[in-house]
Amino acid sequence: MNFDDFLNIITDLKSTELPAGEAHSKVMDLAIRKQIFSDVNHRNKAKDSAVLCLIYPDENRQSKMVFIKRKTYNGHHSGQIAFPGGKKEQEDLSPEHTALREANEEVGIDTDKVMIIKKLSPVYIPISNYKVQAFLAVSYQRPDFVKQEEEVEAILEFPLIDFLNNPLEKIQKSYYEKVYNLYAFKTEKYLIWGATAMILSEIVDLINKKMKEL
Repeated sequence: MNFDDFLNIITDLKSTELPAGEAHSKVMDLAIRKQIFSDVNHRNKAKDSAVLCLIYPDENRQSKMVFIKRKTYNGHHSGQIAFPGGKKEQEDLSPEHTALREANEEVGIDTDKVMIIKKLSPVYIPISNYKVQAFLAVSYQRPDFVKQEEEVEAILEFPLIDFLNNPLEKIQKSYYEKVYNLYAFKTEKYLIWGATAMILSEIVDLINKKMKEL
C-alpha cells in the first residue's frame, strides 16, 4: 500500500467505529476462546499493558509495519511475533505513554516523531492475565530502529499490503492438552497469531473498509 494513500485515510480512520469482536473473531472464534480459557482463574486483577502498531514509509514510499520477535524464554509468549510494547510501569501516565515508552525501549522508536491515530479495542490474554491496549500510529519517516538485546530477538518489518490482501491461514494450537483450529497471518518466514493477530485483524478491517470507500 502506497504510504500517501494511507495518509489520505488517516482522518477517516480516526472517526471510524471499531470492528472489535467482528475482527477479533476472524482469528479466534470468541465462543471457542471463552471455552478454552473458561477454567483459567486468576487471583489478581489483570495486568495492564500497551502496544504500538506503527505504520511508516520505506524507501519506495510503501507502507510498512514493525513487529518484534520475542526472545526464547520460559514463559507463555516465548519466541512469538508481537507489536512493540509491554506492561504498564508505575511512572506511566496513561496506556498511550506505556505504548510509546515500550516502543522506544524495545526498538528505539523516537516517540517525538510518532502520531497516535487511534486507540484500538483492548484484548485480554487469559493465559498470562494481561489486558492489552493497542494504539494505531504513524511515523512520516522510517524510524532508526535499535534492538533491545535483553528482550528482543529480532526487529521485523513487513509490508502493510501483505496483511491487507492475503487471507488468514488456518493453524492448530494446543491449549491445556486440547488442539484447536485458529487463524493466523502468514509472512514468508513467520506466523502472527493470538492476541497480536486479533489486533492486526482489527487494523486490517479498518483500513480495508476505508480504502473501499475511496
